[in-house]
Amino acid sequence: MSQMKKISKFKKALNDQKIPYLIAETAYIHEGDINYLYSILDDLSKYGCCDAVKYHILIDVDSYITPSHDLYNLYKNFKLSVDDWTALLKKTKSKKFETIVLADELKAIDFVEERIHLVDAIELHAIAINNIEMLEKVKHLSIPIILGIGGSNIEEINFAIRYLDRSDILLFYGFQIYPTKYEYINLNRINKLKDIFKLPVGYADHTRWNSKYNELITLSGFVKGANFIEKHIALKAGAKKVDFESAISVELLCNIKGKMDLLNKVLGKDSFEISSYENIVAKNGPMKFTIVASRNLRRGQTITKRDVTFKRTDLENTIEQRDYLKLIGKKLKVDVPQLGLINWEKVEG
Repeated sequence: MSQMKKISKFKKALNDQKIPYLIAETAYIHEGDINYLYSILDDLSKYGCCDAVKYHILIDVDSYITPSHDLYNLYKNFKLSVDDWTALLKKTKSKKFETIVLADELKAIDFVEERIHLVDAIELHAIAINNIEMLEKVKHLSIPIILGIGGSNIEEINFAIRYLDRSDILLFYGFQIYPTKYEYINLNRINKLKDIFKLPVGYADHTRWNSKYNELITLSGFVKGANFIEKHIALKAGAKKVDFESAISVELLCNIKGKMDLLNKVLGKDSFEISSYENIVAKNGPMKFTIVASRNLRRGQTITKRDVTFKRTDLENTIEQRDYLKLIGKKLKVDVPQLGLINWEKVEG
């Protein structure tokens, strides 16, 4: 009998939005140096404080950008080989991290398809939100799909979702301007997007690396309902490299992970079932006011409003406060002394 494939934490977090999931985004900060990525991976492994590492993979520069574009030569210089990327994905897996590939162009999607066992999710950048060639290629892959939606309108997002026609889609919200100005982040969109599309929504934060509000803003996205959080990372925060403006240190990433886990406990479940811990302050009598006799009452007596009142008592009562009015007009089955508990066991009917 063949062994069942283990379900990734990514898939679990996709299906259960109470599971926090932190992604370390490398983008192009490597600037074509594969050893830089290995060093980041070593740092992440040392601290073990993220769930996945995300790599932007570009296989064919000419499939991505025209030679006349200002950034053409830059991307040429930053391109890594297929062998380099394959080895890095294997190494990432060996370090017990999940892997996410942002496929920058069509051949990068082919690369993922051929190494599907090394990738836990594939992402299309917001710039490709309605690139039908790329949507068509990822549509049939056997791993979840992330759609970057920063700077996209409702019609664009809706088109992509309908075209993919899948349920395992994560929408990733976040401004692609580095660093993002606070007043444009608009975290209220997170729950709005969830309401409209009935899909989980992640938050890719691009707050300035040295902002005193970096953690606060990032964690606010988590509290607003984005259980997937993404942060750019660097070996040395502030060192001037591509995308460095929002790239934080691994140490800060660990702080964020610890606080996400703490907040996840604080947020709890959206159920109003009283827990055993909460029940300490929910007991009628010792904690909450409960119904007692305001004077000595005799068996067979019909209860009136003058006969009952509310007190905190040393004994727990089985009746609810709101049942006070239902007691009025009931006959007592037993004598009840002044300040004695009154409940359903002591009345007829």
